[in-house]
Amino acid sequence: MLDPFKAVDEAQIRTYRLDRTRELLAEFKMDAAVLFDPLNLRYATGCRNMQVWTWNNLSRYVFIPVEGPVVLFDYGGALHLSDDLETIDETRPAKSWDYFGSGNRAEEHAKKWTEEIVDLLHQTCGKDAILGLDRADLLPLLELQARGIKIKDAKAPMEMARAIKSANEVALIRNSMQVCTDAIAFMREHAEPGVTESYLLSLMNQYNIEHGGEYQETRLLSSGHHTNPWFTETSNKTVENGELLVFDADLIGPEGMFADQSRAFVVGDSKPTDRQRRLYAHAYEQLEHNMALLRPGVTFEEFGEQSWKMHDIYVPNRYAEMIHGIGFGVEYPVIYYPEDHETWQYSGTFEEGMCVCVESYVGPVGGDEGVKLEQPVLITREGSEPLTNCPFEDDYL
Repeated sequence: MLDPFKAVDEAQIRTYRLDRTRELLAEFKMDAAVLFDPLNLRYATGCRNMQVWTWNNLSRYVFIPVEGPVVLFDYGGALHLSDDLETIDETRPAKSWDYFGSGNRAEEHAKKWTEEIVDLLHQTCGKDAILGLDRADLLPLLELQARGIKIKDAKAPMEMARAIKSANEVALIRNSMQVCTDAIAFMREHAEPGVTESYLLSLMNQYNIEHGGEYQETRLLSSGHHTNPWFTETSNKTVENGELLVFDADLIGPEGMFADQSRAFVVGDSKPTDRQRRLYAHAYEQLEHNMALLRPGVTFEEFGEQSWKMHDIYVPNRYAEMIHGIGFGVEYPVIYYPEDHETWQYSGTFEEGMCVCVESYVGPVGGDEGVKLEQPVLITREGSEPLTNCPFEDDYL
């Protein structure tokens, strides 16, 4: 396993990400942005603080102008966390208006938040500056509108900025994937009849955290009849001999990199049945077919037209998408199944430097079990390159 602190230049990564943020804000005609989403904040500055907690409590945000000083507003008592970061020019205490902390003074506190942000925007970018927001909480949004501030959605530039990875970012992703692969192997050593799904899920979390990882985004490890349809969350169900164990790791590994890998295998000393082999073979065939299509310049529409044609009995239980980007989490782009293009699919083109996950879920309507496989890849000028060496069940094929 690589040591990310020795393998990459962290300062270079931070500089690359901040430059990308500013470049895309300018491209989307914004003069500055206030970022609340912990992933966007971390991407643009390299600063992390209570990442999961601050998703639900808007007590951290950062002001990033296209030109000018970056100002981080951090949770009280945590201002020292950014002392050594060259991406942040100034740190101030955050102002919060959430009702749990402000009660009947929420509107008052939202006004004070707005006054500070508007002053900073005008001083840095001028009176007619356009402000981007990646989250629009009601009270401060109303206050900004009342002051005549021009507002745009900053989610678009942030997704586009994060979509193209530098070589150092790819190295971090590979390291996180290796931790995930090792966590899967550790879990599998204990995957025997009689243990519970919850126990096995806890082992992956244990290994991940012990090796520099951070948390797990979902609870998607299931067995037997819990595998069809997909998305039955991990429970205390006992894993039985001969059942399929299917999981989506969804681990946030070292340096916050999302390690998204799905695998499936039969538990115990039973050999896979013909039905289980068939499910596995179809899921694997879909992965291989769709990975072979990925290369720079292919449009999302072209990919959809050429993608693996799913058997009719699997279509109703299909996964949410065939492709999604990865970085700090699930990112742009998302490619939906052809059946969903009219409702959901947007235009775009695969580019060199994108890291994406190729998804497959095969579960027949009314069937007892299903198989989910997922492979993360880097899009290079030659095509797709696996980001993990986590093995598949070749003998099932």
